[in-house]
Amino acid sequence: MPFVIDVDPVAFRLFGLDLRWYGIVIAVAAATALWVAQREARRRGIAPGIIGDAALWVGGAALVGGRVLYVIQNELGTLASDPAHVAMVWMGGLSFYGALGGALLALAVIARQQGLRLAVLLDVAAPAAAIGQAIGHLGCLISGDSYGVPTALPWAVVYTNPNAVAPLGIGLHPTQAYEAILLGALFVGLWLGRARLAPLGDGTVAGAYLLGLAAVRFGLFFLRDEPSVLLGLKTAQLIGLAVAGLAIVLFVSARRTARPLQIHRPQLEVSQP
Repeated sequence: MPFVIDVDPVAFRLFGLDLRWYGIVIAVAAATALWVAQREARRRGIAPGIIGDAALWVGGAALVGGRVLYVIQNELGTLASDPAHVAMVWMGGLSFYGALGGALLALAVIARQQGLRLAVLLDVAAPAAAIGQAIGHLGCLISGDSYGVPTALPWAVVYTNPNAVAPLGIGLHPTQAYEAILLGALFVGLWLGRARLAPLGDGTVAGAYLLGLAAVRFGLFFLRDEPSVLLGLKTAQLIGLAVAGLAIVLFVSARRTARPLQIHRPQLEVSQP
């Protein structure tokens, strides 16, 4: 029996504005990602204050990039009648790859300003991005954004609230939940394995994150109700191939900073005659 979601995407009104569950969940995701990034920065000897200051710029750039790419992909027609719609982030609708592009650009600028290696900063940000994205998709699940194709599977979700983004009364693949679970697992893998990846060179953790992200989203977008644009692939899948290429570049460049493994051999005691 499918899971019925009858939740109004608008949590409550404040000073005449609709505050949506999507925005609330995104705020929780951002706070969690910041906490994770500060912990990893401290472990790597980077002042947590740098991460706190950088978070404002990275968050702003991610928000702008995510919203702009989402509107370009899904709501260009709306801009003709209401150009201000592009700024209505509280209405929901962010493209993760757009957010990723904005965040990477901001991190590159911050690394240059702070005299840090960009690869190191990317390694600090990678686990934080994974857990933040995993939590953020729960907001999509509530609002019905990023919904999947119809299915009769017993774990399908059916939206019944008239304000939901998804089609009403139809069993759909809960692709938002799939992505939240898989990216949560990616975070666990990165967090537990980051110390072992470090000797392979700066940027290896970020490369693992980008490769895992691209693989997860490439597979899941076969279940997303979006049109194909080239060779049967959807826009996000094509972008994902480029992201996987970037991951490979990080792996290759990481070899320049790889540290040899320390092999401890037992010393033999030689008895004196």
